[in-house]
Amino acid sequence: MVFDLSDQHTLDELPDYVYVALGRRGMEPLPLKECTYECDGKDLQLLKFSQTKASPIEKGVDEIIEDWLVQCEKCKRQFTIRCIVRYADGERIDTRVDIIDDTDKNLGWLGSY
Repeated sequence: MVFDLSDQHTLDELPDYVYVALGRRGMEPLPLKECTYECDGKDLQLLKFSQTKASPIEKGVDEIIEDWLVQCEKCKRQFTIRCIVRYADGERIDTRVDIIDDTDKNLGWLGSY
């Protein structure tokens, strides 16, 4: 079931950075709220927010998929910030962030928070 909740959400709810593991060297912060295309624009506009509950993969763990469709104010291209939020017993475990381009191609895992 997909819910369009665009009018109830803002990009302020997302963290400024996601983190990627560097093995034994710690974690590297990557900016989340900037254009994924060549322009590197820092002003994004939220066009649509939707939320879907995924089928449980393992017992006791729920996944909520949040899609944040945004448009870069500099290059005017759109992309989706997809947050896959995992919960165990009602508490958030982690959130994985993927980027989906304007052709619906998943560009892969950006990081976690």
